[in-house]
Amino acid sequence: MTGCKHWTITTELHDLEEGLFGQIVLWVFEILPSLQSEGRWPEWGIRSRFYGQGPDHVVLPGVFDLAYTPAEGPRVERSLLALRSRALSALGDDWPGLHALWHRFFKVPARIEQRADEFALTEGTLGLHYRGTDKNQALHDTNPVSYDDMLSAADEAFKAHPHLKTLFIATDEAGFVSAARQRFPEREVRNLGAVSFHKSGVQDQDRADRALLDCVLLSRCALVLKCSSALSGFAKVLRPALPIYRVAACKYFYDVPYFPDAFIPRWEATSTAGQQRAARLFEGDWLDDARVPSRFRQSFLAQPRYLGWQRWARRLHYLLTHR
Repeated sequence: MTGCKHWTITTELHDLEEGLFGQIVLWVFEILPSLQSEGRWPEWGIRSRFYGQGPDHVVLPGVFDLAYTPAEGPRVERSLLALRSRALSALGDDWPGLHALWHRFFKVPARIEQRADEFALTEGTLGLHYRGTDKNQALHDTNPVSYDDMLSAADEAFKAHPHLKTLFIATDEAGFVSAARQRFPEREVRNLGAVSFHKSGVQDQDRADRALLDCVLLSRCALVLKCSSALSGFAKVLRPALPIYRVAACKYFYDVPYFPDAFIPRWEATSTAGQQRAARLFEGDWLDDARVPSRFRQSFLAQPRYLGWQRWARRLHYLLTHR
């Protein structure tokens, strides 16, 4: 890259108004294969009014630290959205490769690792991620999972894996924690406490750190069961060997399987009641959808999201809508 200006990749405050992992982390992750192939190691100024810190609402770096020191020298700003219009990757299921790719660019801050150490999960912890609120209404994405659905799957996990003793719950619904304590009165049930929904309007300066801490703690569990959510799916990026399973469908609602959730295996129930629950919750799953291109059904780390004319059409659409 001799003679080239170094980049600072930025967003405007209104560009990213969805979830920390489901949009901000994902949208950055999807351009990392291109940056790596070009030898780009930029500075970052990714902003979010729901998760960013300080007067500029910067979220990256901040929630994650940079894993490298950007080179000194002249810089030119590049819009994340503009880069996504020309160099976008679909991400797959090569978890060791994805782990290595993400960690070439970003790392979990020491303050988060310290908080996770202090929480001190015990061996044999079953992790549950119950993502309620708007996710349970997103029928284009998944199927609604009730408290009983998730806790019944947890009961199956405890019976199938006797080494599981305690329960760690990451959730945006405090009522689910109470329901779990009622369902499993003989087990220790742990949780970080209530957290505000990111679109609630509540100003919570710890919201981004809390989301990442939940993800890190889930990655340290002995086994994880999850609803549809990129937060818990990303735990598999942090720890590729993590045994993690989804309890409901990940539907093919856009042009690629939804990363990382699509590539998390389905929880296989063995009882009659469990199989009936699974038939309901996995209805419409992308693995059963004939529309999914065959190239996404093979094992891969990253491949071009758009091929041929699709890439040029995407670029033209961006140029016409961002003049």
